[in-house]
Amino acid sequence: MTAEEIQAIFFAECEESLAAAEQGLAACKEGTQDSDTVNAVFRGVHSIKGGAGAFGYSALQAFTHTFETLLSDVRDGTVAITEPLIDLMLIALDTLSDHVTAARDSTEPPEDAALQAELTAAMAANAGAAPAPVAAPVAIQEPMPVSMEAKTIEPSDDDFDLDFDLDALLDDISGEIGDAQPAGVMPRWEVRVRAHSAAMRNGSEPLLMLREMAELGGICTDCDTSAIPPLDSFDPGTGYFGWVFSFPVEVSEAAVRDIFDFVGDDCTLVFGENAQMPPIRFPAPVAPVAQVAPPVAAPAATAPLAAAADLPNATPVAPAEDAQASRSQQAPPAPPAPGQSIRIELFKLDKLIDAVGELVIAQAMMAQRLASDGLSASDEMTLIEGLTRDIQESAMAIRAQPIGSVFSRVPRILRELASSTGKHVRLEVSGESTELDKTVIERLGEPLTHLIRNAVDHGIEPADERIAAGKPAEGTLTLSAEHRSGRILIRIGDDGKGIDRDRVFAKAVEKGLITPDTVMTKEEIDLLIFAPGFSTAAQITNVSGRGVGMDVVRQNVKDLGGRITIESEPGSGTTFTLTLPLTLAISDGMVVNVGDQTLVVPLANVVESLRPEPHEVQGLGANRCMINVRGRFIPVIPLSASVGAIGAATQPQDGVLIVVETESAGRAALLVDAICDQRQVVIKSLDTHYRSVEGVAGATILGDGRVALIVDVDSLVSRSLASAQATSGPLAEAA
Repeated sequence: MTAEEIQAIFFAECEESLAAAEQGLAACKEGTQDSDTVNAVFRGVHSIKGGAGAFGYSALQAFTHTFETLLSDVRDGTVAITEPLIDLMLIALDTLSDHVTAARDSTEPPEDAALQAELTAAMAANAGAAPAPVAAPVAIQEPMPVSMEAKTIEPSDDDFDLDFDLDALLDDISGEIGDAQPAGVMPRWEVRVRAHSAAMRNGSEPLLMLREMAELGGICTDCDTSAIPPLDSFDPGTGYFGWVFSFPVEVSEAAVRDIFDFVGDDCTLVFGENAQMPPIRFPAPVAPVAQVAPPVAAPAATAPLAAAADLPNATPVAPAEDAQASRSQQAPPAPPAPGQSIRIELFKLDKLIDAVGELVIAQAMMAQRLASDGLSASDEMTLIEGLTRDIQESAMAIRAQPIGSVFSRVPRILRELASSTGKHVRLEVSGESTELDKTVIERLGEPLTHLIRNAVDHGIEPADERIAAGKPAEGTLTLSAEHRSGRILIRIGDDGKGIDRDRVFAKAVEKGLITPDTVMTKEEIDLLIFAPGFSTAAQITNVSGRGVGMDVVRQNVKDLGGRITIESEPGSGTTFTLTLPLTLAISDGMVVNVGDQTLVVPLANVVESLRPEPHEVQGLGANRCMINVRGRFIPVIPLSASVGAIGAATQPQDGVLIVVETESAGRAALLVDAICDQRQVVIKSLDTHYRSVEGVAGATILGDGRVALIVDVDSLVSRSLASAQATSGPLAEAA
């Protein structure tokens, strides 16, 4: 594995750590301030600090160290958790995220001197101690990259020469650690450290932990090499070395314990000037592999501690006890299999999805060929069809991710908007575990950001106006996600003043989008806010006013094959509803014939199909008709009028009606000649191969090799109902 690959893993873990820390701080803000929550935040920040030191990101490490020190005080109970402190830590977490981004992109780190001073002041003010102990580690952050560079040695042919001086190497290690500390500091206590074989085999680097001890002000006074065996029996994975560190008065034992927080009983520490070095723990034999790991490890961990406890002046730190306490707060470790996961590059998943799509097309072609030979009912074809669907669903499930990864970015957006607009907003989230395709999630972030900024800046009123209107001073923003009919619905709602339609109409007239005598419904006026360059902001700010955001929202949602609707009530608020496909790759569709054209109607929109009786059809005007479906009249829309099909049925009695459900126009009945098949279709983007066509969601390849257009049911029904007479439309152009 190359250094670049290791760094990529580090930054991926940084994102996970930041998400875990933000979730913990959000829980603290809601009132959950138990030790588990605080420890989760501390672990997230501590993990980033360790990797930053290993890769030499000094600015990231320095800021993380200050943040971690404050969290350590909170965890120890010396700093009380208050609302201002949580707000400060949230700001620190945002800055930490900026530091991680700067390190990943090799850009300048953010300016954090003032924030570090606030974090340090919070330690001193709440703990009642001078900030000197905090300043000591920060002051020596710079040598870390130098130490790491010293380890990077270009390989040469002499590297494999076994004629080396082991004593000299050990002197270099102890000297490197000891020389990094300022001289003349009188130690008050000592600690002995032994790293066991598991510490190395689990990917840890004990030397980094020793350097962290040096940063705290520790001096390595001795390196125990008495247990090193002859070279022929030397096991590089066994912890033969032991170190003795002495610490100044200002450093507490708890600070040293924190360094080894994640290694548990893989490293043994014994405190006390007269304590003995912990004995070596040799790797367990291979025979008892069938036993559960925790019971085997526990007796081995307690052995050195019991030996150290017999000493009169020794104060042993029970790593096994700490590990057991940590494990008791978490879920039991057995069985480990369900929690196992791997990291995989996204392009490999894309190749898998493409291959599955081609498999679906090949299966459809085989079914078509066999059907022409009278073998369509063979058991083998049914089996292949079932296996193909299983493979497709499994492949799509791999790419599915919870939408919570997008929702988790919203709290920071609200904090930034609060600082720029002065409006404080409470966030309510539901359905964050709803899953959809990773491609959709990645492209959802930008429109969601614009909608939230629009809701806070334009929708939610200032605190004084809200109080005067009888509302709470703090606004409320609601985010929700749910599955419905094979699609996902995402709602972004606020309890603000709603859309001022008179102002929107006047602004549209001013910009020449409409004429003053234009007659428009409330819904049509609401949709004007999506026009390019449209904005009702009185002045341009860093939040809004340029008329770009909502246009970007509409275009991005359209590119995803979705649609957006608005519900607004003056004085009560506005809700934007995004309807998106669960995946952009494969879907179920109904293949229909319309004259000389073959189309695909997405199965997610289909309610039922029927052949109407003459008395069930009623005329409406010159060219429209309605059908009575169990006491409910719904409009009939001939697809032939939209595709320009030749020889298609024009009367409902001569064809088949497909009743569809839409988000914006309710139910409608599509008139087609016949239903040919129901099958999975591979969605091909029309934008890539032709251009965007209104009323068309994409295209697919049929089993006989022909290309069929996939109908955008919502767009087609909405346009047909809005027009009194439908002639040849956009589908005819694409067909």
